Amino acid sequence: MKILIGHYGHEANTFANKILSFEEFKDYGGWLQGNILKETFSGTPTYLGGMLEVGNEYGVNMVPSISAEAPAPLLSRECAESCLAEILKDVRAAKDGLDGICYMLHGAGCAEGIDDLESYVLRNIRSEVGESMPICVPLDLHGNITPEMTELATLFGIKQYPHIDCKEAGMLAMKTCIESIKRGESPQSVCVRLPLLLPCPAGYTFGEPFIGIQHFLDEYKNTHNLLDVTFFHGFPYCDRNITGASMVVTSWSDPSEHAAVLADYIWQRRQDFKADILSAAEALDLAEESAAPGYIVINELSDNAGGGAPGDGTHLLRELLARDLPESIFGYIYDKEAADRIHEHKVGDRISLLLGGKTGPLHGDPLYIEDAVIISLSDGEHISASPIDAGVPHSIGLSARVRTGNVEIIIGSKLTQTFDDRPFLTTGADVEQYRYVCLKSAHHFHAFFDSRAGEIIPCDTRGITSGNLSAFDYKYVIRPIYPLDEETKFWGKQ
Repeated sequence: MKILIGHYGHEANTFANKILSFEEFKDYGGWLQGNILKETFSGTPTYLGGMLEVGNEYGVNMVPSISAEAPAPLLSRECAESCLAEILKDVRAAKDGLDGICYMLHGAGCAEGIDDLESYVLRNIRSEVGESMPICVPLDLHGNITPEMTELATLFGIKQYPHIDCKEAGMLAMKTCIESIKRGESPQSVCVRLPLLLPCPAGYTFGEPFIGIQHFLDEYKNTHNLLDVTFFHGFPYCDRNITGASMVVTSWSDPSEHAAVLADYIWQRRQDFKADILSAAEALDLAEESAAPGYIVINELSDNAGGGAPGDGTHLLRELLARDLPESIFGYIYDKEAADRIHEHKVGDRISLLLGGKTGPLHGDPLYIEDAVIISLSDGEHISASPIDAGVPHSIGLSARVRTGNVEIIIGSKLTQTFDDRPFLTTGADVEQYRYVCLKSAHHFHAFFDSRAGEIIPCDTRGITSGNLSAFDYKYVIRPIYPLDEETKFWGKQ
């Protein structure tokens, strides 16, 4: 049995003020191609790790394609076509004797002239392999899922945010692909779209209402013998007419009625999906007042590179510097220009520089850092310790840790969000030695820090991943839609 495997994940934040080229996508997305996928992801808690584990168990000849994952601005058309060309090249090379395809796609991909990147990719793959070949696709929880996707492939979704269940989705997709090949038929997926925008900061699934919702969905799935039931939160920072939450149900028999019932169940809970909005000052006030033991994490969720934000925002850092809090560290801010310049110096040198705020005024103006001492220099390379993808190589690029007053700042030259303590450790900083630990992430950092931090306080400053959806100038999202339009009605299957 021969199955092509791969991972092509793009999550488009259309409010970003740039368009991503192919070279930028490859660099940001950690582009890998060919057999190195097996070496990199075997034994990891990732989509590909799950596919590989099941495929090896069943003796499948797995042919690796590409792996790239980039929550980022809109892709250029050239980038989208170049990625597609590489995928199709792999499909054609593997086509002789190919039995099926198991390929992770994000679900919220978007490029110039292509609003539904996943359907675009799947249509082109179908043109190569025909209508009957099993194609099983695990998707990200934040996918903006469309009915066309369900017509082109069998869909599965992760359920948790932080995304600690990617491996399980990859395993289920591979098991179903194998079973589909054996049966000579594929399960059916049905999507019911909801007129609902769910702010990503409101989507933490390890608290209510999501614990109760997931329990209900799991019970329903088991009772009705369904393959998969996923409440996709959607990605509200992609301003397109396909954006919004959805219910997707996959089964060997027609799951349409189940999808309709469960979509209505979610709709009845819509008022529960609200994000806490705290300013930088309010968050730091709470941190200073906290009696929690150990260190306190303050996360700037509105400048989350994991949602396509620039990562160079200065709102929280500016407030931290103004207070000059003892035992405080910020890890990290993205500023390649500053990091490169610091690397022209040596540890112990003092340096003055403009830091952050270089991608536009929304995320804050640049900070003038005067006479900071360089504490350490690093290449930024590290191995993830996060439950999301433990064992996978990560990098924040050439990086440095500097001190100004009581505040230490980590500056990186490669954009990503902070998942764990590795961006700190790579510059020699142990978070256990600090009281106030500031970082940029919405929820993925929780997977590592929830069991370690004394307290976690979210901070929602101005930014393109804010939980305050009323601050966004939507032009293409279909209206009315909740919560932008409070009186929105849901009439069932859309």
